[in-house]
Parts: sequence; C-alpha cells; structure tokens
Amino acid sequence: MDTKEQDRIRKKRGQKGEDIACAYLEKKGYTILERNFRCKIGEVDIVACDAQTLAFAEVKARTRTDYGMPRDAVDRRKQWKLVRCAQVYCKMHKSRLGHLSPRMDIVEVLYTESGTYVRHTPNAFSLGS
Repeated sequence: MDTKEQDRIRKKRGQKGEDIACAYLEKKGYTILERNFRCKIGEVDIVACDAQTLAFAEVKARTRTDYGMPRDAVDRRKQWKLVRCAQVYCKMHKSRLGHLSPRMDIVEVLYTESGTYVRHTPNAFSLGS
C-alpha cells in the first residue's frame, strides 16, 4: 500500500472517530458548537458545551494499542497547540461564550474486533500547560 493510500485510510479513520466522538458527547448532553476549528496555530477537533463548560476536545482514533492508548499521542507539544487554539477560540467568541468555563478534553476511540471503545477524559490537561 502506498503512502497516499495510507494517508487516505488514516484520514477516513480519523473522520469516523470524530463522528463517533461527537455522537458520544451529544448523548452525554453536550452541544457541538464546531468541528475542526482552525487557526494559524493549529486545530481543535471538537468544540462543545454544556450548561457550565466549554470543552475543547482532541479526538484520537486507533485500531491498535501497540504504542499505548490513543490519549498517549497527545504529548506536551500537542497540548500546547491545543491550548493556544482554545484561547484564540475563546477570544473570538467571548461575548457569546464568556460565561462558560473552558476545559481541555480528550476523546479516545479504539476500534477492536469486538466493537468500538470510546473514552472521554474531561480536564485531560490544563489550560495553563
């Protein structure tokens, strides 16, 4: 399989993971405000809220755990980028969302032979990272 084909498969798996994560969060009572928010620093996969919280969620989807759980891929550098993107989003939408407390979450999606495993970790890392 060539690199382009591998990239296409990886992108499709990631998109499916984000779809699953959105459905999971909505089932837990969150409203999805935006998907794939981009700024010059990077991207946040999902921006969602409930009555008190503005959640910035990074979605990690995997088919194997050979190199750890999906959440393990969110290293310090990635966390820094996510926090900075979240700060940009908050500044852009302050008048509309200023009453909500921002939080950094991770949603893991693991595809296994027996089904799909989803784990939501609220406050996975700090906005002060």
